[in-house]
Amino acid sequence: MKQPLFFTALLFTLTLNLQAAEKPTGAGAPAKAKTEDFSTYKTADALWMRIEELKAEPKVRPKSQAEMIAVVKEWFGGQQAAAAAFGKAFPKDERRYAAKLMALQASLQLARVPGAEPATKTGADEVIKEIDAIIAAADAPAEAKGEATFIRTMMRTENLDPEKPESVAAFIQASDEFLAQHGTHKLAPQMRQIQLQIASRAKSPEAEALLKKFAEGGEPKLAEAAQGIIAQRTKMASLKTKPLDLQFTAVDGTEVDLAKLRGKVVLVDFWASWCGPCIAEMPTVVAAYKKLHAKGFEIVGISLDQDKGQMEAAQKKHGMTWPQHFDGQGWQNKISSGFGIKSIPAVWLLDKKGILRETELRGAALAASVEKLLAE
Repeated sequence: MKQPLFFTALLFTLTLNLQAAEKPTGAGAPAKAKTEDFSTYKTADALWMRIEELKAEPKVRPKSQAEMIAVVKEWFGGQQAAAAAFGKAFPKDERRYAAKLMALQASLQLARVPGAEPATKTGADEVIKEIDAIIAAADAPAEAKGEATFIRTMMRTENLDPEKPESVAAFIQASDEFLAQHGTHKLAPQMRQIQLQIASRAKSPEAEALLKKFAEGGEPKLAEAAQGIIAQRTKMASLKTKPLDLQFTAVDGTEVDLAKLRGKVVLVDFWASWCGPCIAEMPTVVAAYKKLHAKGFEIVGISLDQDKGQMEAAQKKHGMTWPQHFDGQGWQNKISSGFGIKSIPAVWLLDKKGILRETELRGAALAASVEKLLAE
């Protein structure tokens, strides 16, 4: 596998789950998955070659939720069926363990897909039992044992909350144990990347220690990334110690100077018209502005668009009437780059003194935080 199926699939189905809440754009129920007669493959090598082909991500681009469900069901359903056929036809072949792992992964992924039930329902507890059996099997190859341990470890991320230090600590401990046992496994680099991602989002002593470990470690790319995260955190901490300094001329000619907005609560909104999560949050931001603007709430936007027309169209469509900065540089936007913005949406809420107080507000928490600061 060029990339672990577990995470390739996870990314694919996460997209589906996000769309599941939306009204389908296509009509009808998902088409029934095609079935393939795997008994036509007379040798283990021939069937295994077919299994490798089935691992490849679909190249089709579904035009509706129903089509996407059909594609996902066919993709994972085919893997399940092929894996089952391999185990039945070649029970002595050591690749049966890899096939079993593929079937378990497919079952887990299908369980996440609305309307695409797995051919064989396997609950999380049952998956863990089967994974543990592979880990304990005397004749299971080291490669399969490592992959099984990887999957078992990653199942801990199902309920991982970066805001809960205990869940972060549990994952870090489990992932460290995986790396201690399987440090040279082909999935080890991905595990380290996942550790870094989680540590970058979490704020706990364990996460901080892990970042420091990466920053001082011998893997250049991970060290550079960790050093950047630590530097950004240090910078953010510094920004919260004194009034934020920001001046620019908005696209409508308005001269924006945060120093002149002291006494008001100000939201600095880093966004772009092409950013789905940004647009998804915009109704909440607009509603808060309409409700609280007269009470002293201001917003200034920093657009990471490159196309001015698209930015202005989004402003008009979503009712964004506050001043916007635009320089057409995208991710190289002068202001966002200067503040070290690496992802959007990023919303910075300043109190009446111009001090940065919040940076990760979403949904109803925005208006609640603004009202709290207005009352100070």
